[in-house]
Amino acid sequence: MNRSSRATPNRALRALCTVSASAVVAGLIGASTLNAQAATSGPASLPANPFTSVSRWTPPPLPAGKKPITQDTYDEWRTISGSSLSNDGKWTAYSLSPVVGEGELVVRATAAATEYRAPRGFTGRPQLQPSADSAAQFSAQPAQFSADGKFVAFTIYASRADVERARTRRGTPVPRNGLGIMNLADGTVTRVPGVRSYRLARNGGRFLAYLLEDTTAAPRNGAGGTPGAPAATPAAAVGPRRENGVTLVLRDLTAGTEQRIEGVTAFTFDDDEKWLGYTVTTRDGAGNGAFVRTLASGAVTPLLTGQATYRGMSFDRKGTQVVLMSDVGDSTPKPKMAVYHASLVPVKGKPVTARKIVAAAEAPAGLLIAERGAVSFTREGNGVIFSLGNVPMDSIPADSLVDKAGYDLWHWKDTQIQPQQKVSANRDRNRTYTALYTIASGKWTQLANDSLRVTVSDDGRRVLGINSVEYAIPQFWGEGASDAYLIDPVSGARTLIAKGLDGNPQLSPGGNYVTWFEKGQWVSYVVATGKKSILTDKLPVKFQDEEFDSPDVPPPYGLGGWSTADKRVLVYDRFDVWEVDPSGVVSPKNLTDGEGRRAGVTFRVVDLDREDPFLDTNTPLLLRAVDSLTKASGFWRDRMGVDGKPEKIVMADRNLNGLQKARNAEQYLLTQSTYRDFPDLYTGTTIASTAKISNANPQDAQYPRGTVELVSWLNGDGIPLRGLLHKPENFDPSKQYPMVVYFYEKLTDGLHNYVAPSGRNNVNPLVYNSLGYIVFQPDIIYTDGQPGPSAAKSIIPGVQALIAKGFVDPKRVGITGQSWGGYQSSYIITVTNMFAAAVPNATVVNMTSAYGGIRWQSGLARTFQYEHTQSRIGGSLWQYPERFVENSPLFKLDRVTTPVLFMANDNDGSVPWYQGIEYYVAMRRLQKEAYMVVYNGDEHNPTKRANQKDIDKKMIEFFAVKLQGADAPSWMVRGIPFLEKGRDQVKMANPNGGK
Repeated sequence: MNRSSRATPNRALRALCTVSASAVVAGLIGASTLNAQAATSGPASLPANPFTSVSRWTPPPLPAGKKPITQDTYDEWRTISGSSLSNDGKWTAYSLSPVVGEGELVVRATAAATEYRAPRGFTGRPQLQPSADSAAQFSAQPAQFSADGKFVAFTIYASRADVERARTRRGTPVPRNGLGIMNLADGTVTRVPGVRSYRLARNGGRFLAYLLEDTTAAPRNGAGGTPGAPAATPAAAVGPRRENGVTLVLRDLTAGTEQRIEGVTAFTFDDDEKWLGYTVTTRDGAGNGAFVRTLASGAVTPLLTGQATYRGMSFDRKGTQVVLMSDVGDSTPKPKMAVYHASLVPVKGKPVTARKIVAAAEAPAGLLIAERGAVSFTREGNGVIFSLGNVPMDSIPADSLVDKAGYDLWHWKDTQIQPQQKVSANRDRNRTYTALYTIASGKWTQLANDSLRVTVSDDGRRVLGINSVEYAIPQFWGEGASDAYLIDPVSGARTLIAKGLDGNPQLSPGGNYVTWFEKGQWVSYVVATGKKSILTDKLPVKFQDEEFDSPDVPPPYGLGGWSTADKRVLVYDRFDVWEVDPSGVVSPKNLTDGEGRRAGVTFRVVDLDREDPFLDTNTPLLLRAVDSLTKASGFWRDRMGVDGKPEKIVMADRNLNGLQKARNAEQYLLTQSTYRDFPDLYTGTTIASTAKISNANPQDAQYPRGTVELVSWLNGDGIPLRGLLHKPENFDPSKQYPMVVYFYEKLTDGLHNYVAPSGRNNVNPLVYNSLGYIVFQPDIIYTDGQPGPSAAKSIIPGVQALIAKGFVDPKRVGITGQSWGGYQSSYIITVTNMFAAAVPNATVVNMTSAYGGIRWQSGLARTFQYEHTQSRIGGSLWQYPERFVENSPLFKLDRVTTPVLFMANDNDGSVPWYQGIEYYVAMRRLQKEAYMVVYNGDEHNPTKRANQKDIDKKMIEFFAVKLQGADAPSWMVRGIPFLEKGRDQVKMANPNGGK
């Protein structure tokens, strides 16, 4: 084929893009912003300084007495985690941890200045691995108060030095965790080394039990693996798999005395601290069994004994019965579990002992009682919930496939595509199915299976089943649904109550109703009668998202909870809370009296007693409120069943959040924050009057901190929009500043959120303000089928409005975003030349190829997000091919004059990294300035700390060159050749002996 014939389709495609996309955007934001120049056939001409087109701009000096913010600054900032109140409300406890470094436990009196602190070890641990999942992210466990509020127990982690030593020195033992026990009478701490786990009873407060580590086989770095790395897969066991126990220590907290029990594998208290339950497995089999200890007397009762494995011991809420699993009596090579039950209420003439209630042989074919599945009582204690699992498949010998074909078969009728199956393989392999044993009848029923998931009512008499398998294939492109069933817990019989539901139905706490959202209305189903009622169709408001701007069914605002005995259900509209009779007999009532809609304030229920499934109608209902205009927040009160407006408790131009109440006292704890104020802890006997009791980051005052404000403008359609404008400290409106524009969809709700200095693949306004930039975060609204033009007509007028104010230098404006924000940045620079630099990280540039891609982290195909969610095309590639092309930056890159730096990581689980390759190849072919950074093995948002800091550094350097006229760093001047990879990260020895 000759050159002219090859060029024909390209010219046609370019013409399509130029006419369609240009017409859309030009009509919305004005043709003056478009850069319609076609690409030249040769390299683009470069200015005298090839790395910047602006003169040197020097940031204003830092305010007097303020330090510069550097990447080292990031690491010293501290966070508060695990905050809690003692039951009597006299104390609060929390962990204080730096981003990198040693943390501490802080215990503070709520009504006095008394404060105790204790080291917790290396709690601020940077992630050293790329693509680390949430399980690999270190998080310090919260401390726990004893029920009487006299002691605090907490885990003590190894020091930073010990962790680093174990990581870097082969053969060094992995450091063990310890236990700290703080006496609140004087703050003294008892430290116990080598503790695996500990427990306190919910009520009581006299005892603490802890399990010691096995010191006979300490893992070593190089012998037992690197700390934090997954353990090696053990060889298949020939006989029964036994886990030998270790020492359990029962400590009397007041007396300070301890008793030891050997060979314990698991232990638990009942809620009221009457019993300690534990299981024993020893190497020689002596004393193996399940036992309960009467804590008042120390008497031990064996429930079940014999050489066996014991699992899952659990008490009911009243402490009158216990349930567990064991394979006792099964001497086969692969012993199977049975379920055992014991009543702890003595019957005259009969010993307390466990009896088998579900035998292993009773499991259906292909299933067994799941050894690792949970076993527990229903809330009312009248049933036992346990799990069935699949009989493990025989493994394929590793050497049996050496000369065989290795492949995956993607079948068009698979309910899940192969990548999904791969991601969920472990979960599927260990999948369990809920079963219920009813104590009164002495019978059990399998409730769930591989296509049905279930919810069991608190009394075990009602079961809701949800099946979405029939809709698995349409779910592939975002049109899934589910069917709802009621299941008889005794017979297992199912009754279909609703079909093809878009959302998930819910069982009320009392089990009397099933509710769901359908066709814009809330619907209830009366379990006892089968009556279905539409609850909200007569009301003058919408109960689905009024601002929803994706091509799908708008979701509901949700439910706020149920009153006692399921008498009323609370339903949200955009602003208010409605009190609704789920039977459909009594007309709904606007609980908040329409005050929310009148004032533009959103009310939502705050439930301070999560242990009670119902909202108490005899006490005031607590509401959190957020002003949609000013973003002020606070708390109000109202009453169910009573007419009247809600009463304001407190409302402020701050983010008031995280409200807690002491279980047995009128003592409250919450956080308050603004952009300038860290969310420190506040406490008081009323919500309206609280005092600050923490100061996590006193060093904040040493660094510059600008201001943030809401700004408004009209988008290309004349619709009012708002955004956040961050100005440097000592901002002078008579001067012009460089500006960086960063966005996603809507960020204005974060007006009162505190911002700590940090850096990764986005823009931290505090950091960029300190470097002299203004930072603009505009909100965006979307039109279906036009995600790119929607972003352009929202953002460009906002930037123009700020430039018109005179304090933004129009030649020094940069644009950046991550993921969806990266896509929008890539698109916008194809329709305007107003930006001097762009950093579109993890961007999609070609929607036609991305549509057929895979989100590798979840295994999902990307089709759904184009047809129904964020990417907002509104249909398939075959329905709207023009939309895919017009919204793809790739086909308009010949118009781009803005230099770009972008990150595209090769293990990105959300955006296929070949989108970055397409971007790079196109820009290189068009000879336009572009730099692609690939963090090897890392994710959509880098998890490795060094990678986070590196992209932060490169973004700062890139914007400094393009917007401030700074000298270009080496990586921009000459790149980093493959043979020199990594040398910029480490200091290399000079082969000639020099430095």
